[in-house]
Amino acid sequence: MGAFTSQIIVPETKACTKHTDPKKPNWITIHAVATELSIAEVERLWLRFKQLGCSDKGELSDEAFAQHPVYQDAFSRNIMKKFINPRTKTISFENFLRGLKWCETSNTEDKLRGIFRMLNNGNNLPKDIFRKIIERVYIQPEDKGNIDRVVNTLYQFMDPNNTGTVNEENFLNGCLKLPQPLLEEALNFELLPSHMRQELHNKLPEFSSTGPTPAPRSNVGGSVAGGAIPDDKTLQKIAVKVYNKDWARLANKLDFEFEDIEEFKSQNNDKRSQVYNMLKRWKSREGSLAQSSVLAQALRECRMDDAAALLS
Repeated sequence: MGAFTSQIIVPETKACTKHTDPKKPNWITIHAVATELSIAEVERLWLRFKQLGCSDKGELSDEAFAQHPVYQDAFSRNIMKKFINPRTKTISFENFLRGLKWCETSNTEDKLRGIFRMLNNGNNLPKDIFRKIIERVYIQPEDKGNIDRVVNTLYQFMDPNNTGTVNEENFLNGCLKLPQPLLEEALNFELLPSHMRQELHNKLPEFSSTGPTPAPRSNVGGSVAGGAIPDDKTLQKIAVKVYNKDWARLANKLDFEFEDIEEFKSQNNDKRSQVYNMLKRWKSREGSLAQSSVLAQALRECRMDDAAALLS
């Protein structure tokens, strides 16, 4: 993940531990605010972090992590190493949260580049290393006979010039040629399962069917009701929230194909404009069906809850 670790390792002078520790009641809240995650997500991940063997200070040492069964998996081990503070040689709970959030919210290209850099420590993939990786995927005895065929097919796909090695760009381009739904499913990572997130959302008073009926809202100033069609000002605000995330996934949720996404990219220089024009195209295409509730659902499914909140 290399360059991406700057998004995960927070400077110690700005760390949550400056203001709290696991014994204090604000431990969960401060981490939720600092990482922009929900209380439910932080609580769930705190339980997982403790299961990994963190100390009373909320830190996980490499020695403690080595005692956990997940350490035996090389890929999982390489992921966790990216969360380690190089000075303290430990993983803080905050960095653990930021790392997992990166895994969930990063765009497709960043995820693929991160994966490549963990497969062989960022080095090119010769065919023997590539085969070992595929062998780890095909673990069932009945799958063993497919390994040679899969290795040869994929390697030819990712090494079109027959150089005998796969570099990062060829790996990226090869993966991006896969069917988008298949690629999205393979890269999908959720801090909270979708059904749990939807359940929490439904419990919010403003979305509860058992609570008092809310007064009708107008769309003045960019505020929209659940069944209204979002105005362009609201779409601009949403674009600001999501342009730096995996907005191509949102486009897929709104039934845009790979070719459509490439068109938005080629016709607009900056990402905000790309997203804004994608949303405007969706609104124009759907007409009266382009309701804020539909867009909000697509945003939540893409883990863009802060943007979805603009439509409530």
